[in-house]
Amino acid sequence: MSNEALYQERLARVKKAINLEPVDRIPVAFLGPAFAPRYMGMPLAKFCEDAEAALQVTLEAVKRLDVDAVNALVVGRFPLILILSWLSHVRIPGQELPPDALWQVDEAEVMTPEDYDFIVENGWQAFLNQHLPKVVDPAYLGESLAWAGANMSRGVPLFRENGYVVIASGALTIPFEHMCGARSMSKFFFDLYRMPDRVQAAMDRALPEIIAGGIGLAKAGGAMGTWVGGWRAASAMIAPKLWNRFVWPYYLKIVEALLAANITPVLHWDQDWTRDLVRLQELPAKKCILNLDGMTDTRKFKELVGDRMALMGDVPASLFAAGTPEDIYNYVRDLVRDVGPTGLILSSGCDIPVNAKPENVEAFVAASREYGKVG
Repeated sequence: MSNEALYQERLARVKKAINLEPVDRIPVAFLGPAFAPRYMGMPLAKFCEDAEAALQVTLEAVKRLDVDAVNALVVGRFPLILILSWLSHVRIPGQELPPDALWQVDEAEVMTPEDYDFIVENGWQAFLNQHLPKVVDPAYLGESLAWAGANMSRGVPLFRENGYVVIASGALTIPFEHMCGARSMSKFFFDLYRMPDRVQAAMDRALPEIIAGGIGLAKAGGAMGTWVGGWRAASAMIAPKLWNRFVWPYYLKIVEALLAANITPVLHWDQDWTRDLVRLQELPAKKCILNLDGMTDTRKFKELVGDRMALMGDVPASLFAAGTPEDIYNYVRDLVRDVGPTGLILSSGCDIPVNAKPENVEAFVAASREYGKVG
């Protein structure tokens, strides 16, 4: 079978999973930005510095594992993604860390309460223009953005040429997450109680620009979908009253805008969102993917919205790092039994961790092939 024919076969599986249609085999997707270079023998310093090498080593890891798809593809220096998501300084291997250490988000209180007013008066991009030089060297930022801009469109075709589907390119998130990283978590959570109107005004001003930027990034990447991230906005982290005001309305607007642009929202939600899974019923049916990290109750998801939305996940990082191949097989078996076979894309819970045992990752692919067969 040619790579193009293989690509079309795999693409059909992914689309059927999103549409909750029967499949011949449950598709399996890879996500492991730090695992890929470790698996292929590349120092993390090179992976972070050399964007072309990072792209190629990810492809080589995918080819070695031979999955159906890539959950999300980063084209560019990976630390840039973290910097732009958290709006925080990131310690990079080979610079502030040993060459094969994992990158670290170095969160601090950089954004001030006065910045909420600045955003309202001047907009989100104006705020970023003054904030980012405080957390990243402008030369590094400019060089990284330039390379990503020039090469963003290469990633999806490269993987397609080799027979692999890229589900998501680019990413965006709600203002809550950006501001939480920029202010620091403790300060931001106090702000939600002490100056809620001020915070909401800044969020409302920022959201249209965030959406426009996210759509532009997704279109440039060329995949069918894009990540809509969430971590500290999770149900387990914030009281319902605050969640209903500062979190959910913004996700609704992002999803609506992405769907209008013909982009599939991949709700990449870390932490525990079980309390509010029922709210996913408010989203259009068979249009989104929920991508979990092993902490949310997938059985509750199946009960509440399993007839409306696909699930991508969610073998936990802890199993890849500390479990055995048998543990992996058992988890995949039970996940397929309880959540599949329709509306399921087998993948890791968030990233396959840098310290995952290669035999466990290979067992995950093998178990997905074995238990993912339908009929």
